[in-house]
Amino acid sequence: STGDSDRMTPRLESVEERESNMWPRQNSLSLKEWDIPFDDLNIGTMIGRGRFGRVFRGNWHGDVAVKILNPDFLHDEHAIEAFKLEVAIFKNTRHENLVLFMGACMKPPRLAIVTSMCKGNTLYTHIHLRRDKFNLNKTTLIAQQIAQGMGYLHRRGIVHRDLKSKNIFLENEKVIITDFGLFSVTKLVYDCDTGLGIPFGWLCYLAPELIRNLKPDRPKNEDLPFTKASDAYAFGSIWYELLCGEFPFKSQPPEAVIWQVGRGMKQSLANLQASRDVKDILMMCWSFQADDRPDFNQLFTTLERLPKKRLARSPSHPIQLSRSAESVF
Repeated sequence: STGDSDRMTPRLESVEERESNMWPRQNSLSLKEWDIPFDDLNIGTMIGRGRFGRVFRGNWHGDVAVKILNPDFLHDEHAIEAFKLEVAIFKNTRHENLVLFMGACMKPPRLAIVTSMCKGNTLYTHIHLRRDKFNLNKTTLIAQQIAQGMGYLHRRGIVHRDLKSKNIFLENEKVIITDFGLFSVTKLVYDCDTGLGIPFGWLCYLAPELIRNLKPDRPKNEDLPFTKASDAYAFGSIWYELLCGEFPFKSQPPEAVIWQVGRGMKQSLANLQASRDVKDILMMCWSFQADDRPDFNQLFTTLERLPKKRLARSPSHPIQLSRSAESVF
């Protein structure tokens, strides 16, 4: 009978079904609305690279950034899971201080995440390349916006994992945080001959509990134990950069930083000409115990009080500038 023949003949899975089965079933419908055909993108020059992929300038109804998963990782289950998670994370984020998720290319072998293109310069460029000097008021306003964006991420259960000055843009005085999520964690490089490779300027953002997990024999696919508290530690290092114009532990070799931070030692603040309140933020964020670090709501409240308290106590202090100067970025 026809019914018997149907049972005897295995049904071939369509291309569409195979593609949809790649994604978690509960998310497949909601993810499809964010699907962008790769051929609809105009890909331009490369602007960054990492272990999981490369980032390109692009155009899709306007300027965009396109993060393309390396083809080598299409056979890496960990990388595919990281990509799927990042798409799921991105599609649920909407905040003025976070980069805007536009969509994703979800048909193998060309997997990509598409975001708005940040127009300004990164904090890293302002601080370390252009050597811009921010007065305390401007520094505080920048830090408040970082705290707002990070507080939003944390309330949604999202840990940034790579908060640093290179991932924070300034666009007409507005902070835009980028590169949050698993797909962007690309810093640990392992090689059988050379061991653990650490990029310049990365260690100063790592909390002690992360530092203690830096081992050359650590499996490639095993993530460091990033948490909301480790994001708060990284924020402390950005606050230091804004205040001092340089990285914590500047010019020290990686081995020295690892040894010091792993044992709870902190960057000396002896040469930092700032109030006790300003330094206290650093000490709180850099607490050795993760539970002793403030959350971003607490940090925002503390930062919000700084300029008023400082101006009320000592309007003529050298660290303060005139109101007209403070209004200029």
